[in-house]
Amino acid sequence: MTYNYDSFLISTNSNQGALMIDYQSIVASFPESREENLRAIKRYSMTEVFFYRSSLWHHSLRVAFIVDAISGIATELLPGFDAKKAFVLALVHDDAEIITGDVQLGHKQVMSQEQLAEVERKELEAIDTLSSQFPRVVLWYEYRQLLLHAAHKDCIEAQLVSYADKVDAYSEAMHEVLGGNISGLRSVIGYVDTIRSIKQRYTLIAQLFERKDVPLLNIGLRTDMWRVHWKNYSHLNKPHTPESILMETEFSFYNSWRELVLKNLREEGMKILTEQIEGKH
Repeated sequence: MTYNYDSFLISTNSNQGALMIDYQSIVASFPESREENLRAIKRYSMTEVFFYRSSLWHHSLRVAFIVDAISGIATELLPGFDAKKAFVLALVHDDAEIITGDVQLGHKQVMSQEQLAEVERKELEAIDTLSSQFPRVVLWYEYRQLLLHAAHKDCIEAQLVSYADKVDAYSEAMHEVLGGNISGLRSVIGYVDTIRSIKQRYTLIAQLFERKDVPLLNIGLRTDMWRVHWKNYSHLNKPHTPESILMETEFSFYNSWRELVLKNLREEGMKILTEQIEGKH
């Protein structure tokens, strides 16, 4: 069956990605080993079985797509916001994990201050190492400085990328639960509090969250309670299919996330959303 991917319109009222940056041209400026290494690092290592476990490579792309989708609103509301910088930063924000490995949020939440300091030390060491191996400038931004911003969350763009990072993780967990893996529910619930605290702590992007009409900026479990009907969920709690993945759910932020994946990655996006790689009976 052939799907019209261009028919997916992101329901964010956010200029639907005003940048029009070709992410492929940006990643092509790096050695091929970077993509290979990011693809080899799998997400949600704390979860024993993750039906649709994705890689750090696809995670970074999705974060960039989320940033792009809300960049129009960010440009309007946040003085000094650099949309192109945010997009490139999103693409490289987890590069240090090529060396350190994926340090999941759940791990950090149970670490002592000494352990967290050690994680930060290793991340900074990894940044120095990668900066000597990869291009000094990406687009027109210094690569090392981008990674330092990602580590310290010390600019508007880095705070927006960090928020988008959590939105992607939350949506990933939601995708897992809706596809029948109830063990993903722990992450779904956990990310509600995480995203709520980010909205309070990231003061540089606080104005964004006044836009109540943008699903990607309003994350939570709440739905329109008048529309919660069993029939709306009858195609869920079972493996996703190319047909079911096109059906709207009552979680508007998840719909937007899913549409971004399909719109930007097309056939590859459909594959990562529907190809169950673990937990098969």
